[in-house]
Amino acid sequence: MAKKKSDSGVEKIKKRVAAMVRERPSHKEVLEFFKDVLTEHYAIRSKVKSIPLEIDEKDAKSKMREGFPLVEKSALTLDIPSATRMFKRLCKILSSNRKAATDADKISKALRSKKIDLLELFKHVDSDHTEYIDALSKELGVKQETILFLARNSITPILEAYAEGLRKYVDQEKWWRGYCPICGSEPFMAELKEEGARFLVCSACGYEWRFNRLKCPFCEHEASAGAKYFFTEKEGKAYRIDVCEDCKRYIKTVDTKELGEDIIPLIEDAGTLHLDILAQKEGYTKEKMASKTAKLS
Repeated sequence: MAKKKSDSGVEKIKKRVAAMVRERPSHKEVLEFFKDVLTEHYAIRSKVKSIPLEIDEKDAKSKMREGFPLVEKSALTLDIPSATRMFKRLCKILSSNRKAATDADKISKALRSKKIDLLELFKHVDSDHTEYIDALSKELGVKQETILFLARNSITPILEAYAEGLRKYVDQEKWWRGYCPICGSEPFMAELKEEGARFLVCSACGYEWRFNRLKCPFCEHEASAGAKYFFTEKEGKAYRIDVCEDCKRYIKTVDTKELGEDIIPLIEDAGTLHLDILAQKEGYTKEKMASKTAKLS
């Protein structure tokens, strides 16, 4: 059963990438790259061994009410063998990327010579204290963005597995906040769904939760005169950039009603990197956490 579900997911990825490549031939390289990344996510996800979490329902309700995520990522037990396999597979995929191949090869070599302690790296990947990543980057002579990309995407399947098991504890009616109710991470994309409902997509575990359409998810400033956004004339409103004049940050939004089909957030992000460029030219910045795609395009 698990294999059948995984294969179905892979076929969906391939179909969506093929459709976006037809629409945006100039994005073919980056789209094909992230097709391979997500395919590996599915392969690893089916083998992830995570410790089931049972949360006291009263405690969960209290957290929802008081604005605390259900878990802290640092407190989760990672399936290190699965994360290690993913890290090695990603290094291999990254070695075919023109801009990142040199860094990927250096990291692979350092991994074989045990200069990289993956357990330690995974502990620091989302820490506000960047000294460890900074030091490792200098020691290996590689970009910090490459190390962070590999580490974050190596543990993504594990965090997604945890999120799937914890979603039953989320009370959406009590959670209208700009960070993930499961792990507390920031969103990296937004979706407009049925009847204009706005959902945010977690940058770490992939969980989607509903959020106010007029609020900035980062500073929660509410635009009294309506949210400001812009889009390209060619694409219309299916893909747009929502910006905040208060904190000067932005988030990409996909209108699934306009698009008329199911989306895969990471693929949509990779296929709209031109919107990131437009937003940054206008003086807006992306999420505090580095994008899963932009730095490697």
